[in-house]
Amino acid sequence: MISCRAPGKLFIAGEYAVVAPGHLAVLAAVDRYATATVTEAPGPGITLRTDLHGGLTLTCTRIGDRLSPATGDRDPGAAVPAAFSYVFAVASVLDRLCRERGIAVRPYFLDVTADLGDADGRKYGLGSSAAVTVAAVAALGRFHGLALTTMDRYRLAMLATIQVNPRASGGDVAASTWGGWLVYGSPDRGAVAAVVEAGGLEAALRAPWPGLAVRPLPAPDAIALHVGWTGEPASTPALVAGLGAKSAADHDRSVFRTESDACVGRLGAAIAADDAVAASAEIDRARVLLQTLDDAEGLGIMTPRLRALCAAGAAVGAAAKPSGAGGGDCGIALLDRTHTAAGTALTDHWVAAGIRPLPLRVHPAEGGIA
Repeated sequence: MISCRAPGKLFIAGEYAVVAPGHLAVLAAVDRYATATVTEAPGPGITLRTDLHGGLTLTCTRIGDRLSPATGDRDPGAAVPAAFSYVFAVASVLDRLCRERGIAVRPYFLDVTADLGDADGRKYGLGSSAAVTVAAVAALGRFHGLALTTMDRYRLAMLATIQVNPRASGGDVAASTWGGWLVYGSPDRGAVAAVVEAGGLEAALRAPWPGLAVRPLPAPDAIALHVGWTGEPASTPALVAGLGAKSAADHDRSVFRTESDACVGRLGAAIAADDAVAASAEIDRARVLLQTLDDAEGLGIMTPRLRALCAAGAAVGAAAKPSGAGGGDCGIALLDRTHTAAGTALTDHWVAAGIRPLPLRVHPAEGGIA
């Protein structure tokens, strides 16, 4: 039996800009996890199991050179149940890599669990799909003896992710893979897909990925990260799709991305320097950029509760903003760690506004996988 876990994530700054190849975001991995466990099966076939939707099982079969959900008519185009979309994509990617390397795939059970949401099943917005994907890649990589590097795990998890969501930036995948704080630049997913099409997965593991950048940051001591949950789950793919649906604002988006990249660059430098004042100033700038984008394109980033979360931060001298695509989920606030009274006041303001403080800590770097 092989078990691997991967942490969830928080976007600190750079949301929406990072969706475009080569543009940047700052993220932090957090101490909530997805766990993937692989056990050799006694008989033929591959079985995927998840407790993320109340406990479900999917049996897979091989039709030609492809994995497929097992159906009575052995339809190679059979739909994958949504609950298994990312896990099945991982199984398919790792299956193909084994075939490319001439490795026989042994039958197995793959079980996936996670603690990235509330007890009632609502997600916090901590990147559960990415954490599941990264954990599953790591576990299956070890099971098949693939000797994957950290970058290999990221690339395979990203290739599985874009099978499900081609617009995904992969920032959450990177945070779950490396852990800690990091500056991330998204790859050109079209160029990556072309490499896979021309040379297979092995080529995609070795070739440059245009736009991809991963720069781990030292963990700051002076900066306290506070996280509040709105209680309103949001769909990142739907919000990002809304951005892609409006072409008239392309020039403004270019300006937004340029200003966001500059903000992310300064924020990364402030975190590396452990400068709470400078980091807070960039969080404020990042919030204003998101508000401006939201006002221009009506994406629904800033919900009433996220506005209340940010206002509560301002009231106690903290810099606060949505984390991720907005529309619900979480927001963050940065404070000088020595300002403990302000931290207590922030918590009180959030609770009064219906925001639940989440007791999260940053999962350390040195690779997110445990």
